[in-house]
Amino acid sequence: MTTRRDFLKYSALAVAATSGMPGFLARAAAQAQGNGTKTLVVIQLTGGNDGLNTLIPYSNGAYYAARPTIAIPKKDVLTLTPDLGMHPALKPLMPLWDAGQFAWMENVGYPNPNRSHFASMAIWHTADPTQAQGDGWIGRLAEKIGDPFCASNVGGTTPQALRASEFSLPSIETVDGFQVKLPQGLEGAFESMLNTPRRGEAEYLSRATRQMMANTARVQQNVQKYKAGATYPEGRFASQLRDAARLIAAGVGQRVLYVSLGGFDTHAGQRADQDELLGILAGGLSAFQADLERQGLADGVIVMGFSEFGRRVAENDSAGTDHGKGSVMFALGKSVRGGIHGDSPDLENLSDGDIRYKQDFRGVYEGALTRWLDLDARAILGGNFPGPQWLA
Repeated sequence: MTTRRDFLKYSALAVAATSGMPGFLARAAAQAQGNGTKTLVVIQLTGGNDGLNTLIPYSNGAYYAARPTIAIPKKDVLTLTPDLGMHPALKPLMPLWDAGQFAWMENVGYPNPNRSHFASMAIWHTADPTQAQGDGWIGRLAEKIGDPFCASNVGGTTPQALRASEFSLPSIETVDGFQVKLPQGLEGAFESMLNTPRRGEAEYLSRATRQMMANTARVQQNVQKYKAGATYPEGRFASQLRDAARLIAAGVGQRVLYVSLGGFDTHAGQRADQDELLGILAGGLSAFQADLERQGLADGVIVMGFSEFGRRVAENDSAGTDHGKGSVMFALGKSVRGGIHGDSPDLENLSDGDIRYKQDFRGVYEGALTRWLDLDARAILGGNFPGPQWLA
């Protein structure tokens, strides 16, 4: 015989055991919020991507003098302006640049830069250079919207950016694993309890649970119907972007999706490692954008990318670069105002051997929050931070 307490416990257990994407998909399906919703996809380049070898000041002799072995040769640079060009591994992104749908933000950082991976990443995640806040800027976004499942990480552990004061937004290891899953041996008891007449709070929970299961199945069917509109490269990063595209195509109402690509801590042998990683980045993003275009979804999605810091201007003795300060951010999408936003880095006026930041990263966040997601950026970021006009 099952009691009301048992029913409440097992119902909560079922919701908590949903693999990957708990009830937000059910609620999104029920409320039909997916159609017309704008989505921001955040790309984290973990480890401190070297901005100077990503967006290259190829006309500046100081760049080549500081990097005699790891500088990108002028002949290989993908020319964007008379002074700046992209790393050759980013060639798959050139069609987006040519179409005016790819933007670079130069000399981005924050006051009193920190070269620690942990501290600097926490600053970017919380949007708080004082490191006083524990919750993330996307977590606060979810609190302002009033929906703890309006954003999610596509991958493993939920990053600090998606943590709020009272909850942590979900991480989706894989869209294919999304299902309502009970602990082994409880399936029969749970079904029996759902079929038992209830009253009051238990009756409400019973109806809500059944609705969640029905809507979850419907959303899973929508995800399964998805057929990629582009061929994605092999690898985890591209697979996660494909899952992001599947979620967007399923119309689950996500406002923010978060994807990470690691390995950018290039203290030694930088050229081989960064060249490969930038190729992975470009190949995945190119396929993702092409997929959205062919699905008719590109108008409602923009991508914004960052890394926790740049690298030092001078190469080290191991053909790599050490932790630096100012660096670059990027954005892409049909609503992005393509081009270079900011001045070319001043390599004659450094800060302890590092590029000086001239644009606060919170100003870039503010553009995404205000102009794209139509939210009160001041309430989320804790102030006004004028930034580049990178959105059309």
